[in-house]
Amino acid sequence: MALPVSTLSQVCRAIADFVSERLEATQNHIRVMIGNPADAAPGDTDGDHRLNLFFYRMEPWEFGASAAPDEVWRLRLHCLVTAFGVLEDQISAGENDLRLLGELIRVFHEAPILPALGVNGETVRTRVIFQPLGVEAINHIWSTQGDVSYRPSVAYEMSLAPVVPSELGIGAPLSGALGFEVRSDMDARSEEFGGTVAPLAVVASVVNVAREDWAPRISFVVDGECADSLAFVVGSPELAAFSPEAWVAGEPGSAVTLQWEIWDRVAGWRQHPATTPATASTLGIEPREAASATTTAVALPFTDRPGQAVLYASREYVRGSDGATLQVRSNPLLVTLYEES
Repeated sequence: MALPVSTLSQVCRAIADFVSERLEATQNHIRVMIGNPADAAPGDTDGDHRLNLFFYRMEPWEFGASAAPDEVWRLRLHCLVTAFGVLEDQISAGENDLRLLGELIRVFHEAPILPALGVNGETVRTRVIFQPLGVEAINHIWSTQGDVSYRPSVAYEMSLAPVVPSELGIGAPLSGALGFEVRSDMDARSEEFGGTVAPLAVVASVVNVAREDWAPRISFVVDGECADSLAFVVGSPELAAFSPEAWVAGEPGSAVTLQWEIWDRVAGWRQHPATTPATASTLGIEPREAASATTTAVALPFTDRPGQAVLYASREYVRGSDGATLQVRSNPLLVTLYEES
């Protein structure tokens, strides 16, 4: 019986499939393999070229080393890519090694960020970074490969690969406001909060559209005022009367997509499927001009239960350096629905 597919194997297989597709492996008689170089070395009668991906080292991502057991953990993968060319049409195996590696280097140079991949609910875009290997490192790797002689190889770091727990934890809600209270008696520190609570004020901002990767800026407009965080009691008249209006800033006339992420105590955070098309109307958000702003109506994803909803504006752009299509997101807008105690 085959072993179950892991998130790590899915990422590595996706990288191999990407290489195979870009090199047109089937038409060019190339086998793209995953494993030790010793296992990939062709026999005397093999007629196919081979390109082997040897994932020889994994190390934790520095900024995610403290992930809890029920959170996604991310790894950096180190991969040695070895070419095993064969004699073909009077072209030596050594020259075919160089042809294979040259094409691989070109592919990763042109597309250093691989297409998005869904892995157990996580979206992964692996980044490929060339890693020169010194003589000592090369000798150390190849000394473990038995009687297989050294073949031309290149090394890459491929990051980041997720390790997804079998049961993800339920993420916590976001803070929608800040409050403070001054007390003179330490014995009263556990009493019910009686201070002042207020959401953060919206500050004026301008989007730098001179950058190709500019991200939109958004704000709610409520009764002629800007707001980034709102809270309502479930079933209240205020919630029933609330109709979200989003002010989108960016390059005027540019298309963006408004989408919610929602949270509740049962399922945690997840993306809401509905989207709303919108257009940037101004270069920036100026709270003093909120009453005259052009806004886009966007319906709340739910109103019948406690929870939270976060609204983002996203846009896609084509990066000039390599033609890759990337997505950027705006600042979040938070709506909190709660029940009175």
